[in-house]
Amino acid sequence: MKKITLVWLILASFFSTLLFSEVRNLRADDAGRIEYKLIKQWETEKELRVPESVLYDESGNILYVSNINGRPTEKNGQGFISKVSLNGKIEVLKWATGLNAPKGSAIHGNKLYVSDIDQLVEIDLKTGKILAKYPAAGAKFLNDVATDASGNVYVTDMSSKNSVIYKLTQGNMTVWTKGREISRPNGLCMEEKRLVVGNSGDGSLKAINLADKKITTIARVGSGIDGLRSDGQGNYFISDWKGKTSLVTASGQVIVLIDTTSSRINSADLEYIKTKKLLLIPTFFDNRVMAYKVKNVKGSHLKY
Repeated sequence: MKKITLVWLILASFFSTLLFSEVRNLRADDAGRIEYKLIKQWETEKELRVPESVLYDESGNILYVSNINGRPTEKNGQGFISKVSLNGKIEVLKWATGLNAPKGSAIHGNKLYVSDIDQLVEIDLKTGKILAKYPAAGAKFLNDVATDASGNVYVTDMSSKNSVIYKLTQGNMTVWTKGREISRPNGLCMEEKRLVVGNSGDGSLKAINLADKKITTIARVGSGIDGLRSDGQGNYFISDWKGKTSLVTASGQVIVLIDTTSSRINSADLEYIKTKKLLLIPTFFDNRVMAYKVKNVKGSHLKY
């Protein structure tokens, strides 16, 4: 009996120590991570037509919204770009027209670059007129777009049959990178020396060195990554098209901020304006853009 009691005491001491260690680690972890609360600011009228992405133009203090206006792979010529003010007013519903299911976009100089299923479209920011179209050989489902400081344009193809990232340089479109590490790439975020990629195929957030194309994994998210933006503090806002918007911290933690999956409100290619702490989420089939003020509440327990 004494032996049995001694064994139980040893086991109890072991599990008590283990439990205390786990709680202590969790508390230290919670204290060190950044926590955000999203406060709803506005939403557009439901006049948009399958809005897939939102892009902020700092020079014009305006938002550009890509409207698929049909099925995501439909070449119907009905896709368009809208201009929306920072208070949610749709200034011009059909500013640039004649597109095929436009999705991600990026700005360099006075040009807007928009993905268009199997080509990249160049649009004049002043007039909304299409200036050029750059076919991407083998492309099936072009998605997000990013530009570097030199004016090179990068665009992902998230189709399972053609998982590549293209690069447009001086009017020449070529495959920039592909391989086992690039699996159905979607969201893009350009940084000074690397391109951050949302890999939908393996649910990972990865970074590609611009100089040598070396790939490193930032975090294992475990789901598709549509929108991708930096918060300017080493963390990233990401969206899962089904309706989940999350924060990936610099240490690789994934913190869900909003989940509208059960309400069937999508969360597509989002935008974050650092200077205004404003997060903008296009709701795809829900036909709106929603804006949230991002409030840092580090150290508190968030309730949504």
